[in-house]
Amino acid sequence: MKLPALKYKSQVFSFVTVLLSFSIFKWLPGKLFVSSFEAKVFNSGFYPLSLNPISSATPWDQFLTPWFLWATGLVVMPEDIVSILDFINVLSGMFIVCFVSFRYHWTFGFGLAILIASSPLYLIFKTWIGFSDPITFLLICIYIITLISEISSKWKWVILTFILFLGFSNHCFQFIVLTWFVSFVLFLDDRSRWKIISASLVLSGFLYIFLLVYLFFYTELSWNQTRVSVFSNMIGKEFIRMNVSEPILGTLGLFHGLWPLILYLMYKRPISISTFISCYIISMLTYDTNRVFAILSTPVLILYSIEFWKVSKFWERYLWISLAILSPVVTTLYPLFYKWDGRIIYLQ
Repeated sequence: MKLPALKYKSQVFSFVTVLLSFSIFKWLPGKLFVSSFEAKVFNSGFYPLSLNPISSATPWDQFLTPWFLWATGLVVMPEDIVSILDFINVLSGMFIVCFVSFRYHWTFGFGLAILIASSPLYLIFKTWIGFSDPITFLLICIYIITLISEISSKWKWVILTFILFLGFSNHCFQFIVLTWFVSFVLFLDDRSRWKIISASLVLSGFLYIFLLVYLFFYTELSWNQTRVSVFSNMIGKEFIRMNVSEPILGTLGLFHGLWPLILYLMYKRPISISTFISCYIISMLTYDTNRVFAILSTPVLILYSIEFWKVSKFWERYLWISLAILSPVVTTLYPLFYKWDGRIIYLQ
């Protein structure tokens, strides 16, 4: 009788942790990442797109978020977009915390909630307003949960295909790279996953291409080479200018208060070093250095934390939790910033 009672007690604590995570994701980033108006980046085009999501002004590789904002019918003024995306940020964090709390342990869920809420990803969410990143993070969290859950493979590939299709529709190039990193980490953890990963990627890719063809032919959506031109501009002197400036602060800003835990995780999981370096190399090819790195590296950090928890000893797990709880404290020890266009932008 002791085991059922212990399991029930753990489930109660897990439920309480999930409820508590709502307050953590709602309150902690707002306290840590308060920013001046000058430090915020607004995408003014998202408001008109939320009123008419499929038009000639719609980016062909980012049409899901405008459509979602339009479909909800909740956007009356530009400020509404911030509120909706902020709620999605909270929801994303709660999803992954709920999964790890019930699947592994509630203490792990609590530590992960504080870790994610203190991460540069949520710094970006508080400063880059009106972009499609919150839905990207929500979808990649659902992708991770689905792939490592105990759902039967009969339905798992269908769900994964749908999630990937939405991800490509939300931010095509970003989600392709993000999916590659996440799938790579998950494949190395369990190589039997290659079939379901490959099948869902191929099928979702075909669905996305068919949707694009339909939109190009039957709507005002049109092809443009903006993404290609931005990438081509980064070759040569522009790339050097962007990435040789502010090397110390630029490196510090990759993880901010998460560095103590990141270094410990790198020590315990050395392969994570190469993955994080790969995420950084991709971010070096963009003007939005810290923003892109945060989006790519946070899901990878979540996965390596899960892998670490599964194989670590009791004291190692609680050292990880202690370092996670320490993250917001470290974050407050110096003025916060992010790197954009080779420059350091301070929040205050």
